[in-house]
Amino acid sequence: MPKSTDPMVPLRWRAAQLLAAPHRLCFFWAGGNAALAAAWWAAQLLSDTAWPWVVPPATAHGLWFTLGAMPLFIAGFMFTAGPQWLKAPAVDTRPLRAPVAAFVGGWALAVPGFHLSPLLAASGLLLVAAGWIALTTRLLGLLRQGTRPDRRHARVVAAAAVAMALCLLAAALAVAMAAPRAQAAVVRLSLWSVVLVFGVVSHRMLPFLGDGAWAWADRRWPDWPLWAVASVPLLQALSALVDLAGPAAAAWRWCVAAHLAAVAALSLRLVLHWRGHPALQQPLMGMLFGALAWWTAALALLAAAALPLLPADLAARTAMAGLHALTMGYLGGTLLAMTTRVSTVHSGRPQAVDGLARTLHRLLLVAVVARVLAALWPTATPLLMLAALAWAGVASTWFGRHGRWAGQPRVDGKPG
Repeated sequence: MPKSTDPMVPLRWRAAQLLAAPHRLCFFWAGGNAALAAAWWAAQLLSDTAWPWVVPPATAHGLWFTLGAMPLFIAGFMFTAGPQWLKAPAVDTRPLRAPVAAFVGGWALAVPGFHLSPLLAASGLLLVAAGWIALTTRLLGLLRQGTRPDRRHARVVAAAAVAMALCLLAAALAVAMAAPRAQAAVVRLSLWSVVLVFGVVSHRMLPFLGDGAWAWADRRWPDWPLWAVASVPLLQALSALVDLAGPAAAAWRWCVAAHLAAVAALSLRLVLHWRGHPALQQPLMGMLFGALAWWTAALALLAAAALPLLPADLAARTAMAGLHALTMGYLGGTLLAMTTRVSTVHSGRPQAVDGLARTLHRLLLVAVVARVLAALWPTATPLLMLAALAWAGVASTWFGRHGRWAGQPRVDGKPG
């Protein structure tokens, strides 16, 4: 089998190679979906004419960016890392083909449906839900097969996967019924389900963050950083349901703001305490740590936006800035670091973070800063354009590289 040490022998791309490992199949289709979503968003902003919409653009944008690629990335990661976490048998990729095909095919129907027909969009979302339910069932099976006593991280991920399945079903119903309030609530619930997974992964990959910050807390509640992070998506999901019932009372908004501010303060304490940790000299850890800094900034912005005393216009702009600091900064930064690491290492390449990976990380930073500033100053249209183009550049370049690797043999000649 050809190896990277022989540059004259190309590695041939073959679709069958996607079945060599779960992350290959899932990352390939997730990366393609993410690149298309980014191009779709940029095309809308750059278009001279308004696009037709039968589903509110905010709903369409929120659903595709939240549940279009993220679930498949999560599945690829868990079916690759999960057996090691749980001490369970390796996952066979072949049974994943039909669920992944249903998931991808569903979005191929749903996205045109956002512009043409609510029933087409709802039908596509139902097909996406069917594919994700099948993948979630296999994830639950993996959890049951695990023999390692410590399964807390995997259990939370599995619970979040179930929540995503319910969100997809609810989204299909809300789109079919043309219920904007329900659609907005489902988008929020979907987002916080994904955030819960990423919070767990951050704690798993950066376990040292909670060590030594507060010795008394470490002794009494060793997992307090994990549960502090997890409390945010749980309370925010509840807040989405409260808002669905009607305008929230001022007392509830004060509680939400106080909780976000408290977790932001805890996160900032951890970031400042461990900013010089030797582990952060590793490029991957440094990228994950940078994403965690965006998590802290997002919570602070969202806490400010939730304050009842803030003027409505300023609250809306601050909330939009916090939302994109969370999604593009924290979720995007964590996703870029973890998927790059998994794809690179499992393709047999010795360097997990090379020059191109660092360039993509910097370009992502440009996209996040531009989008956050554009949210705070909506009249700064060039910033929004810059954010869209930079995000599309990151997504398409990542897919161009790692999508190619997914269909090629390992460069070191090993199987898988």
